[in-house]
Amino acid sequence: MRGYRRLHSIVTQLFLFFFIGTTLPVLMMGFLSFHKSASIVEEQVGKVASLTITQVSDKLNMFFKKLDDSSMMVLNSKVVHGILEDPDLSQYDLNLKVKEGKDLLTSIMINSPEIIDVYVFDIKRNNSVLSADSLMSIPSQWESAWFQSILEARGQTVWFGLSDTSYLKQTSMGFPVFGLGRAIRSWDTGEIVGVMFFEIMGDVLIDELNHVQFGDTGYMYVANDENRFFYHPDPAMYGKRSPVELPTGPTEYEWNDKKTLMIPSRLNNGWHVVGMVPLKELTADSASIRSFTVWIVLGSMLAAIGIGYYMTRKIGNPLVHLSRLMRRSEAGDLSVRCRNVGPSEIGQLGRSFNKMIEQIDLLIQRIAAEESEKKKAEIRALRYQINPHFLYNTLNSIRWMAKLNRTNDVDKAVAALVHLLEGSLGRSGVFIRLGDELELLRQYMIIQKYRYDHPIELVVDCPAGMEDVQIPRMLLQPIVENAIFHGIAPLDDKGVIRVVIRRQQEDAMIHIEDNGIGIEPEKLAGLLDYERNRSKQGMTHIGLSHVHQTVRLYYGSRYGLNVERKEEGGTRVTILIPANGGDIHVQSAAR
Repeated sequence: MRGYRRLHSIVTQLFLFFFIGTTLPVLMMGFLSFHKSASIVEEQVGKVASLTITQVSDKLNMFFKKLDDSSMMVLNSKVVHGILEDPDLSQYDLNLKVKEGKDLLTSIMINSPEIIDVYVFDIKRNNSVLSADSLMSIPSQWESAWFQSILEARGQTVWFGLSDTSYLKQTSMGFPVFGLGRAIRSWDTGEIVGVMFFEIMGDVLIDELNHVQFGDTGYMYVANDENRFFYHPDPAMYGKRSPVELPTGPTEYEWNDKKTLMIPSRLNNGWHVVGMVPLKELTADSASIRSFTVWIVLGSMLAAIGIGYYMTRKIGNPLVHLSRLMRRSEAGDLSVRCRNVGPSEIGQLGRSFNKMIEQIDLLIQRIAAEESEKKKAEIRALRYQINPHFLYNTLNSIRWMAKLNRTNDVDKAVAALVHLLEGSLGRSGVFIRLGDELELLRQYMIIQKYRYDHPIELVVDCPAGMEDVQIPRMLLQPIVENAIFHGIAPLDDKGVIRVVIRRQQEDAMIHIEDNGIGIEPEKLAGLLDYERNRSKQGMTHIGLSHVHQTVRLYYGSRYGLNVERKEEGGTRVTILIPANGGDIHVQSAAR
């Protein structure tokens, strides 16, 4: 409930309105800006990575094409074909052609420094080997795997991956090498007459590829058509099969719990260049944009909080203060005044509030004075009604006794009436001690005993200390008279009226019970309606409603009468009044 009230406070609403109104556009613009910037950065980085792969592919194509063109020079050499295909050459002519062939191979190696060795093998093993290097001998290659692969390719270029061991010499080179091989076919028959093999230094290629990096952990590899690594940043991976299938286009792939973008490119020789770009590093720039955007948003939120706090202090707090003053004035405190009476609209509102409270205070004082006079008039009117009512009933009883020639009873009744009228005149004031009121009630019962043939007993139960309770004069007599007239008179037996006084915390409860015939339930609802009973004919209908109205006028609406029918028969009337006099609304109504 407290949080609900705070949420509906104008200070909270002003702060939330300003805070949300300031930060929401910043959040939206920041999010859109970051999203757009991140997509542009990722797109541009992806394009740069693709362009890099394309450039590397172009360089590799040029490198491999140069080597392939060198192999075509051997393949189209008449000297090489003459050595391999002419069995009738004399030893002299063969030596001349071999020398000429070596010169050709030497010129190829001079033009391509990356080529380490060029060998041409005679498939018939007549002239076993033609090489630019006449000093080095090589092991037999006729049954080697690479030799058989070249034969199976039947003239197509066959590339062999990087290796630390020479393909030809079968010894460690101390640096990586790779090979190119082609079968030499007869121009006349198309049969394979020889095999050429280029052993090429891999350092130039590796240095070129090692320079290609994508972020801190991104790399590039080259795989052959069997998806085996021709090149990999880790030399231990040379020749091994890639665990990742070759993609047909840029593809996201999760590798080692990292999302990686694979960008492939196919070389002219059928191999594949694949860039492995970690997406986290690819979007590193967008992450910095995101961090910058977050800081902007946080700064905007802090600024919004500061400005919102200032706005609530300047606008909200004066309104909250004015609202509290209104609640206090609503609760009855008309001494409150607003201190904020500056030139602003809120100050004007404070001045108007102060003026309104002053006018209300004056108006309430005027109304209170008028109400006091009105209550005095009402109480005087009630007393003027009850006195004739009481005299009417009492004199009516004496008249009946006079008709019956009960002279002694009339004398005693008149004496009791004189005593009773003297006590009811109230020369000492409106209020009387409860003990004195009970004594007047006993005098009244003397008159009533002469009127009826069967006896009527009055029983009073008043604890010590309760006799001093102040009550309005003649408060109990109308109730006892009502009990006799309506409850006990119709009986043919002894009547008993019991008056019991009890204290209930700060109040006094006076119970007046009779053993009469009781009141009908349907009459209980309107019995205390003063206006309704006053409109009826006769004086016997206003007793209870008069007492009820008198108590409420003196003490307020919390006090008054309660009438109920007893289960064992008879009626009980309960009067509730303050035991200490309470907040008496009208002090001098009887004057």
